[in-house]
Amino acid sequence: MQRLSAVLLVATLLNFTVTAAVASGFALRESSAGAMGTAYASAAASNNDSSFLFYNPASLGGVEDWDASINATALLLDSNGRFAATTTVGTPAGGSATPQGFIGDALVPGFSLRYRMNDRLAIGVSLSTPWGESTSYPATWTGLYYTIRTNLVAYNASPVVSFQLTPQLTVAVGAQIQYVRSHLTEAIDFGTLGAVNHVPGSVPGTQDGFVHLHGHGWGAGYVLGVRWQPTSDLAIGVAYRSEVQQVLKGSERFIYDRAGIAVTINALTGAFVNSGGRADLPTPAVLVVGTRWRIDDRWSALGEVEYTNWSSLKQLSLQANDPFNPVSVTTLNWKNTWFTSLGAEYRIDDRWTLRAGIAFDEAAAPRLTLEPRIPDADRYWIAAGAGYHWSGNIDVNFALSHLFAPQSTINQTVFQPGNLGRGNLGGTSSSNATLIAAQISIH
Repeated sequence: MQRLSAVLLVATLLNFTVTAAVASGFALRESSAGAMGTAYASAAASNNDSSFLFYNPASLGGVEDWDASINATALLLDSNGRFAATTTVGTPAGGSATPQGFIGDALVPGFSLRYRMNDRLAIGVSLSTPWGESTSYPATWTGLYYTIRTNLVAYNASPVVSFQLTPQLTVAVGAQIQYVRSHLTEAIDFGTLGAVNHVPGSVPGTQDGFVHLHGHGWGAGYVLGVRWQPTSDLAIGVAYRSEVQQVLKGSERFIYDRAGIAVTINALTGAFVNSGGRADLPTPAVLVVGTRWRIDDRWSALGEVEYTNWSSLKQLSLQANDPFNPVSVTTLNWKNTWFTSLGAEYRIDDRWTLRAGIAFDEAAAPRLTLEPRIPDADRYWIAAGAGYHWSGNIDVNFALSHLFAPQSTINQTVFQPGNLGRGNLGGTSSSNATLIAAQISIH
């Protein structure tokens, strides 16, 4: 009954989740309050409870009989920007130049379960949200031709199995079954398109329409993990989560301008017709190495290094089924990134454990292609947390983190691929985030 209640609760949370990335690119790590309390230092080397399955499937080796964890993390974000924009023909784009709060708050759930089959075999499953991004700008802001709304979220189910090669060495393998859904909205400058095509009455920057792009898709990959504990005081974990090739299929829906310019362009060219469409969006591979060292009966030192293969994302290309509709292209050319963290745990007594950590998370988007749909930036983490042994079979964990991101510069021009109809957009963007996590583990 306890396990059934846990499954129902996480299913409810998934239905109400809206996701905003707080890691590089559109990554999310928020699957364990115990891990977040140390800024994810040693997440790949820990096996205290089932929530660490997300970071390393070899943490299965730590289960004695069975255990389950439910985690929920609130992401509270603050964002602001200052921009200036012109249309393709150089006229002012108008609109609000100082958007605020465009990165939305979110709730990220997580669920995991481990079960020991025998002395050597264990099985488990984790449900997580490893990727997501949510930004929403006013429909009248000055960069509306680049983006108005972005909502992208990936849900992963990862069944895994582990084998105890020796009492000190555990290996694990599993699958990741991934579902992605997306909704993108941006404005179309029909006034400029009409002026370029000599449509009478066209005025650049004043006759706007909109396009709504919906997509979803299923993909699959694999996970690998190793956990080695050469001594009772030292543990090392290595895990790999593969890239998942996603083909998002959905619809492209247009809203024409009131002046009738889009209607005329459609009559002349056949373009801007509601249609089905598709986009290729790989979610990147991740390699992580973690270590934990028990200094004495109370203190443990923790560390983690993570490498994400963001270079697989060259561009976001949205191709309509209708051959006359234009292809929407956003150039990314993202770079591979490093995440490093250091932390410590202090065991007060048999019930209480305190945690703290710091981390640096490198931005995936290079300065030349940084754009407002995913306003990426380097991030600095500070984190603290606590664990409490509630009773014989219940543990609770809490964590609080704050992320600082320096101001980033956006400089998109009509000369970059895909921007010819969007005009020029320049400015600065800054954000910070507070994360609050709570977790309950039953064993």
